[in-house]
Amino acid sequence: MKERKNAAPQTDAELQVLYTQTTPQHLSKRSNAHSEFSTRGSVDLDGKNTMGMSKGPVLPPEVPFKEKLKASMPSLHWLRHYDRSKSLRVDIIAGMVISFMVIPQGMAYGMLAGMPVEYGLYSSLFPPLIYMFFGTAAHLSLGTNAPISILVADSVTAAISTETDCSDNVDSADCERILNATLVLCLLCGLFYLIFWMLRFSIIVSFVPDPVLAGFTTGASVIIITSNMKHALGITTVRGQIWEIWVSIFDNLGNINWAAFAFFVLSYGTIMGLKEVNKKYKKKLAVPIPEQLVVLVVSTLIVALSGVDVPKVKDIPEGLYAPKLPSFDDVGVLIQPALVCSIITYILTVNVTKALGNNYGYEIDADQEFIANAICALVGGVTGSYLPSGSFSRSALVGEISGPDGTALHNFFSTLMIVIVLLFATPLLYHMPRAIMASIIFAALKNMITFQTAKRLFTVSKVDFTLWCIAFVFTSLLGVTGGIVISIVMSMLLLIKYQARPAARVLGVLKGTSDFCVDIKQFPDAQEIEGVKIFEFTAPLHFANKDHFEAKIKKMEVRSQWKNLHVVVIDCSSVTGIDITCIKMLERLQSRYTAMNVELNFANWRGRDMRTLIDASGLYDTIDSKKFFLDMRSALQYAKKFVETAKNKAAAAATDSPLLGAVSSDGMEIVPLKINESAV
Repeated sequence: MKERKNAAPQTDAELQVLYTQTTPQHLSKRSNAHSEFSTRGSVDLDGKNTMGMSKGPVLPPEVPFKEKLKASMPSLHWLRHYDRSKSLRVDIIAGMVISFMVIPQGMAYGMLAGMPVEYGLYSSLFPPLIYMFFGTAAHLSLGTNAPISILVADSVTAAISTETDCSDNVDSADCERILNATLVLCLLCGLFYLIFWMLRFSIIVSFVPDPVLAGFTTGASVIIITSNMKHALGITTVRGQIWEIWVSIFDNLGNINWAAFAFFVLSYGTIMGLKEVNKKYKKKLAVPIPEQLVVLVVSTLIVALSGVDVPKVKDIPEGLYAPKLPSFDDVGVLIQPALVCSIITYILTVNVTKALGNNYGYEIDADQEFIANAICALVGGVTGSYLPSGSFSRSALVGEISGPDGTALHNFFSTLMIVIVLLFATPLLYHMPRAIMASIIFAALKNMITFQTAKRLFTVSKVDFTLWCIAFVFTSLLGVTGGIVISIVMSMLLLIKYQARPAARVLGVLKGTSDFCVDIKQFPDAQEIEGVKIFEFTAPLHFANKDHFEAKIKKMEVRSQWKNLHVVVIDCSSVTGIDITCIKMLERLQSRYTAMNVELNFANWRGRDMRTLIDASGLYDTIDSKKFFLDMRSALQYAKKFVETAKNKAAAAATDSPLLGAVSSDGMEIVPLKINESAV
């Protein structure tokens, strides 16, 4: 056989020769760099410079503190390049408009979080200001949002037991304990963010699929509607599980405050109507109409002037929150809820930042977001804020107003407006009806309810639809904490199932090609090569799927009944890794096939990615490295020649004549396969 010159390697054995004959580029660079640092400044006994005679390696220079500071504070970069002619005007407008949303939303979501309404404003004060310096999303509006508000309320309610809440009496001892626990929860989340940052745990975003988030927000909407019906109807309900609250609602239907209900209906209708006006006349309006602020101001004026009897917000403390550490009496029972809250809040916030980054062309550093959110939560916990998170609706509005020229400076101007409200305007909000808060919350639920998404998932993927249903049902019935924990566990189990039971297929050669292999169950025209079985396994080989691999191989063997079977080719295009358990399994498989006179080959082998383990395990001592082919074509060419040689030997043995002639260079005849004859 003539030696191939300048040809690409076909087997892993040939690739090994090239690997040992050349120095990998990354090792060469590392060696050169090490040499540079280890010889720098070396001197001999006479004081002359020498090369390679250093007493010890000299470490590369450390990154300057200034560069580290820039990396941890992105604002140092964009403030330095801030273009006032382009960005200042749009940042001011965006900040002012967003403040018109934040003021009513903050108070409504503060109430949703189980706190007095002013705490929603406190939560919109320092966190966005801090994020401006440490965050990587220029258009993010950090502060309050509906899903995290109900998550915080549910977490605190589940962790501590109280007979009343802050909606009953803001001066009660129960309300004081709820406030304290909520602030401690915020601090604990900040600590978890720092731990996640040190562990580089941003990969957690990948383990909560979109169907779970969609089902979670829809289930949270059910809880939000349930908890706010008492404000919409002007009645008092018991605290407890969702079904207990609804029983209490129906029991109190005779006590409905019809004036409060009228405010709720009219306010909700006005908000939705003004949203449609903003959408219809978007291009004609210089800035969107602040529909929530309009409703808040008008309804407060009506109640103040008419004296109508409806449940009101009443006294809101004037001034800013005095920074102080909360009491840590309940810290033990809040650790587990804080872990769940920090994970969910981070996932939702990072999803918003990534959407903004994609829309406006900047990179989001997921690890830096841990630092930004950690500092926001730690400072928020001592300045009256509950757990801050990114708001998609407000962030999208920031993007629409400021466009690509906008920067994170919009947070400063929105914060400035909130400071003015807290210092001077809180007495004016005494007569604000609680029903208005309910209408603002209900209006925000439109984007959280995803039944249309569920309908689409049902037609596209039953697995994703099942995940949506699990998240929705368990969140609705067990609360947001229990629902999201169960949903994440189910997602992890599904991932484990995919890894432990991946697809395995028998392949055939697609008609009209020489080596393009496809699943014979999906392509009836695919043809198997006589005497050859091609088996594909669609996952890395590891201990969790070892038994599954062996079971599928044996199933293929049983169905083929070993009729004229000479070669088994395992397609390893999806086998990107292997562990020692599966190496031993392959060695046993090789021994069994050797005893049956069946050749075992591997195609599309990725041994170069597993070189250290393979060399240490001695796999190539049991299975010749020449049987590990780098592509399918080479494996099939070898298999055809092997089958032809075996047939010639069998024919010669049958006629008691010596084997004559050399091995033919032509491929074996391709025999049409009966549909599903050898499907795994």
